[in-house]
Amino acid sequence: MNKRVLTLLLSCLLLWAVVAAPASAAAPDPNLSGVPGTWAPGATPSNLNPNYPVILFVQGLTANAGTWYKTNDMYQTVFNNGYQTAFIELYDSGGPSKNMWDNGKLLADKIVEISKAFPGKKFVIVAHSKGGVDSQTALVHYGAYPYVSHVVTLGSPHHGSQLADLAYSDWAGWLADLIGFKTEGTYSMQTSYMNYFRSITDSHANVSKNKIYTFAGDGWHDSSLIYLAGGLYLSKFGPNDGVVTVSSAHNPKGTMVKIGPWDHKVVHNGTPMFPLIKPYLAASAGLAAESESSGQSAVRETNPFERVQPSNTLTRGGKHESIAVERFLVENGVRSITFDWIADQPADRLELIAPNGEKRTVDVKVEQDQELFKNGWHHTAVVAKPEQGEWTLQAQSKKPGAHLLTVQYDSALSDSLKLTTQDKQKFRVEADGNGLSSNMLNVRYNVSFIPEQGNPGKKQIQSLKKQAVAGANNELDLTAAQEPGVYQTSVEVQGVTAQGVPFERSLLRSVYVDKQGGRH
Repeated sequence: MNKRVLTLLLSCLLLWAVVAAPASAAAPDPNLSGVPGTWAPGATPSNLNPNYPVILFVQGLTANAGTWYKTNDMYQTVFNNGYQTAFIELYDSGGPSKNMWDNGKLLADKIVEISKAFPGKKFVIVAHSKGGVDSQTALVHYGAYPYVSHVVTLGSPHHGSQLADLAYSDWAGWLADLIGFKTEGTYSMQTSYMNYFRSITDSHANVSKNKIYTFAGDGWHDSSLIYLAGGLYLSKFGPNDGVVTVSSAHNPKGTMVKIGPWDHKVVHNGTPMFPLIKPYLAASAGLAAESESSGQSAVRETNPFERVQPSNTLTRGGKHESIAVERFLVENGVRSITFDWIADQPADRLELIAPNGEKRTVDVKVEQDQELFKNGWHHTAVVAKPEQGEWTLQAQSKKPGAHLLTVQYDSALSDSLKLTTQDKQKFRVEADGNGLSSNMLNVRYNVSFIPEQGNPGKKQIQSLKKQAVAGANNELDLTAAQEPGVYQTSVEVQGVTAQGVPFERSLLRSVYVDKQGGRH
């Protein structure tokens, strides 16, 4: 090679190294302490682009600011690309999770304070999970919108999560008390409460002051166990990321930019997501139209949970003294079952016994939850072509505890059994197809009333009898339930298939009654 050319090439390489090295250097840890209300700016990159906005990162349910930089390269990636950043600890960082009102008020107050460190600049909020709901609350209900240009939400439950409904179900009560997932934050993520939140937010005068761009994941299938278990439960409600459905991740006043193969953790990681969100960090008026025409927008639904609710699930739960036993039926024609045994401690031994009395060897995977059932332990396995009849699952633990069992059926029968409601006052279980008759079903309803968390003088959960009337035709009448709060209805259904084989399923529905008597 010509010596002059070689010298020029080496000079270019050295120049590139001098320019690029600072941008790829390790971004200093913001080193936040986890104390709610504390915040810290990220390091200023050497390749800072003064035209870029400041990115304010907001964490999700039960998380802290470290979710963006301790096990995530989002901060490092943004730093490398020349952005200034800021991180904040909400109430979830220092104790039990709080609802959107507490977190939203704290966030709004701190946005005003943080803005003084970046004079002349507006923030772009990048929020994960419930942080997207907290952020919209801060902007709309607490007036922080002048300090923020727009919002990018990643896997945010703008309509709540059915896993929060499950957490408050009658079956999960004992377990909830032991692992402590009944918090104000989880309460506010129930789908009925979020229907209420949407009703007072989407009509608010401030709701259109900031554009919202949303991203959703549907990649729970190839994920860790906690997202596999959650994704399987949520699959009857549609595509999901293991915690939040795609429908729920769509903000009614926002633009769904992309739905991708991410689980609830990956959907906020830097490497896969930053190239996608970067164009929306400096949004222009044309971006919304561009994304709408890209074919990636989610179906716009005013209320994605108003449709009929099918069932492919059986749910059981309770307290146990070291040894726990649950039995469940498998009807004819079931292609497979997947069970998830959630407990407050890992089981020393888990045995699955077939209807003929034989112990079945299955590959049980065990993992601790870090999401809505945080601190609980999942024990999950799949059984292909299970025999019809009564199966038994027996778990032995070191000490007394509690458990929640969900059994997912891959069966044509599941599409024929539905829980319907039209006015949120009366509910009905219906059978349609596969030789089932609604008149031949045995339906049992259990309704629990859950007043809002922190309401003094109120028992946390009250089982209702007089206000919940189970009438003829498999119908439940909740007309008399008028006190503000969530009415969680757990439904157990038994019947026989067209071939005369017994089956059973569980259904779940919540209704939130607001202080004005409105039902959501």
